[in-house]
Amino acid sequence: MNNVKVEQKGRVITVMINREKSTNPLNIETLEEIEEALKDERKIGIIYGNNRAFSAGADINLFTQMDPQKAYDFARRGHDVMDFIQSRKMPVIAAIHGFALGGGFELALSCDYRIAHPSTVFGLPEITLGILPGFGGTQRLLRTVGETKAFELVSRGLKFNAEKALSMNIINEIQEDYLGRAREIASEYESLPYEALANIKELIRKPVDSGFEMEKEYFGDLFRTENQKEGAMAFLEKRKANFNKNI
Repeated sequence: MNNVKVEQKGRVITVMINREKSTNPLNIETLEEIEEALKDERKIGIIYGNNRAFSAGADINLFTQMDPQKAYDFARRGHDVMDFIQSRKMPVIAAIHGFALGGGFELALSCDYRIAHPSTVFGLPEITLGILPGFGGTQRLLRTVGETKAFELVSRGLKFNAEKALSMNIINEIQEDYLGRAREIASEYESLPYEALANIKELIRKPVDSGFEMEKEYFGDLFRTENQKEGAMAFLEKRKANFNKNI
């Protein structure tokens, strides 16, 4: 892999975006390398950026070479990767610093838990290039902040800081040691029961009207698992549960 560096420890995969440019511009090769690194859905993922940025977005040089079909194919492949991250069984944590703009912000939005350094700058400024977000940014931001705020941010191409992102529930935490904190959360997820965590992620992502019935089904199905039995016995025996013995 030329554009990312991957570290594996236990059931945690850490993916560092490591482009030749310090702002880590995204191209299809980089996105596909991120997807490949996270293909084992039994493992918790962390994504962060090297040097000055999480990612400042797509490489604008690419846009000068695109016709409508190439642009559509670019967006479609980007959507594929973002959808994979959002739908994979185990959570992916975005550890964000520097710039998270355009496609970089869209990558962060596809993750399940977002931790940012206080100096991080966010935004979807695509309109200033005569285009719009192409990797799902309009829809994921809409579901995160609501219609009114999403329209304001995207239609004006606004940039905003970590405090503003936290106030809009775009990020979960602000931390100086954003990567260290991401590793702590990943370790916590690693120790939790795999099946229940996967079910929770899927349910939270589902529309409310279908989620109610699925919740009942998943609740019942979990009573087939060794993790459920271990959790109940550990509680009764007043000890820490030892989950995921067979994963």
